[in-house]
Amino acid sequence: MREKPYHGNDICIVGIGCVLPDASNPLEFWRNLLAGKCSIRKIPEERWSSRLYFSSDKKETDKTYSNVAAFVENERLRALCDKLDLDFSKNNRLQIMALEATRQALAGLNSTALAEARKKTSVFLGCMELDEAFISEKFYLHNEKLWREFIVKSKLKNQKKILKKLEEYFYKDKPDTEAIISSVLTTSVISLIKQKFNLQGEGALIDAACASSLAAIDVANMALRSYQADLVITGGMESNLAPDTFVMFSKIGAISATGCLPFDKRADGLSQGEGTVVFALQRLEDAVRDKNKIYGIIKSIGASSDGRSSSLFSPSLGGQVLAYERAYKKLEKNSVDYIECHGTGTEIGDGMEVRSLNSFFKNKKVLIGSVKSLVGHTKGAAGAVGLLKCVLMMENKIISPSKYIELPLTSKDDVAYLNKEPVTILDKEESLRFGVSSFGFGNINYHLVLDEFKKNEIEIIKLEKRQVKEEEGVVIIGSGSAFPEDIDPVLFSAKFKIPPQSISSIDQMQLLALASAADAFEKSGINAGFLDKEKVSVVVASSLGLDSALALVERIRYFEFKNALSFLDEKSLNLMIDIKNKFPEVTEDTGHGILNNVIAGRICNVFDFKGKNFNVDSDFNSFPAALKIATGELRERDGIIILIFCDEKLNETKTRVLRTNVSCLLLSTLASAKKNNYPIHKLIKKITYHE
Repeated sequence: MREKPYHGNDICIVGIGCVLPDASNPLEFWRNLLAGKCSIRKIPEERWSSRLYFSSDKKETDKTYSNVAAFVENERLRALCDKLDLDFSKNNRLQIMALEATRQALAGLNSTALAEARKKTSVFLGCMELDEAFISEKFYLHNEKLWREFIVKSKLKNQKKILKKLEEYFYKDKPDTEAIISSVLTTSVISLIKQKFNLQGEGALIDAACASSLAAIDVANMALRSYQADLVITGGMESNLAPDTFVMFSKIGAISATGCLPFDKRADGLSQGEGTVVFALQRLEDAVRDKNKIYGIIKSIGASSDGRSSSLFSPSLGGQVLAYERAYKKLEKNSVDYIECHGTGTEIGDGMEVRSLNSFFKNKKVLIGSVKSLVGHTKGAAGAVGLLKCVLMMENKIISPSKYIELPLTSKDDVAYLNKEPVTILDKEESLRFGVSSFGFGNINYHLVLDEFKKNEIEIIKLEKRQVKEEEGVVIIGSGSAFPEDIDPVLFSAKFKIPPQSISSIDQMQLLALASAADAFEKSGINAGFLDKEKVSVVVASSLGLDSALALVERIRYFEFKNALSFLDEKSLNLMIDIKNKFPEVTEDTGHGILNNVIAGRICNVFDFKGKNFNVDSDFNSFPAALKIATGELRERDGIIILIFCDEKLNETKTRVLRTNVSCLLLSTLASAKKNNYPIHKLIKKITYHE
């Protein structure tokens, strides 16, 4: 029997908005879902040149064998800029899509109530990458000096002509310095949203790789349950279809050359996508009071890390099942009517997800699907896209079809099955219940449970605002640090079991984070091996865009320089390969080492921790933002949180974030510290920050 009743502090969706491939709003997206319209097609030349970066030879260095993706056309973005009164040349794709999706999500809310809630309206968005504009359009700025010096030292003829050609090629339009600086920090999106809609709460980007948007929704729920916010703008965004990402996925062998076919035996990999999905969330009692439309109730969110596993990119049966167990801990799991799967179209990933569903949902047949077959893998926005699909299906009482299915990966013995045609949902006494899964690099797993809201049939119990008790206060029980000069490849390989050949492919901050965590445990006298691994989470404070990710770009974009100087003879061009070779070759190990969220994932992997792991980016307020999220997490779920942070400064001349030493704090509640006899260094009092 379904759990009853709803409670006043249940979190509900009261606003939805999106900008996705072939869909500028939720209605257009719903029409595409019903029609099974696939938006995956060849990347246009205005994004990047297939002639420069594409090769059907999968072994060719620094090339991609895939040039298809689901993308939002520039014409669509220009139309949105006109609607939003934005300058297309001064705003990047993330900014435009996020502003429009937020406008849609807020449009249907009670305007009087919204005006009153603005001071406590927070913005938490899932995002795992810099906007493509920063990588593509500003690339030359990072390398101009390097190439000028090279051209002079190599004593090439016609140096003035060469330098002029480079400038003409990369500066077709005079660069807008202000726009360049603003795009360095992806948190500019949050600032613009708050300015545009006069929102005055807190804000941060949450990076859990491909699970980022569900991680952000989880943080949003926590802010509402703790009454730190009265309304939250949340969801996910992605806008990086640069050739560098294609090359990385190609070298991993995870990308398809033709399209994405989740849970079909013909599938040969994922397809990339981009877009933004935004939700407005409220506590249920407030939504009912304000007479806002309620699209659904977020009943719970379960999250886990895989712990120690063979690879930071390989899925884990145990990790996925643990996320399900946490999501349905207080719910009836066999009442689920549909599950929107992670379903990326990779043989290993889809196969493991079917196994995890079989392992957990043993006594019930359940319909499944994956929106990635239509809009590709939108990475940081993926979970939000899946949730929006569920909201629209729930509202329209139709399970949209997986029309592409020909050879289902699932069999009659599996609990999961797919529908090739739309399925009408018959009305029933109990509310509908859908599940949404999103799994990320760094071995992080999220599963969200969405319930239909039946206002006239379900009693709402109002709960009194819970006061934080003294024993729930958060304390620092250990600290550590690490510095760049501490990195010794031999010692790191021995201590953290990282293959020596992989060290050069791993960003310095990932390595220093491991060292600082180990230092914190050693100094505190706490044996990490004796901890309850399921109760240890890792939160990192860092702005998006690690140095290793930019090094990948600088190697791959060598082809742009070669193209700009195509008038030179072959001998002169070959000299320039030396520039490319200053940066590490893209290999299977590259992907692990360039992502912000893998800082946290690597710690979970090495120490076998199975709590949550994610990165928090709040401009240069990332540390207090992450600390506040971590303390809230501990008050809801007892355990230990490892908080990693570093010193960051913006070098505006080079449009780079400079990082030095990395630090670590071990956090626990006061009650837990006393119970387990942990050393208590400091009680954390009120935390404030402003994005």
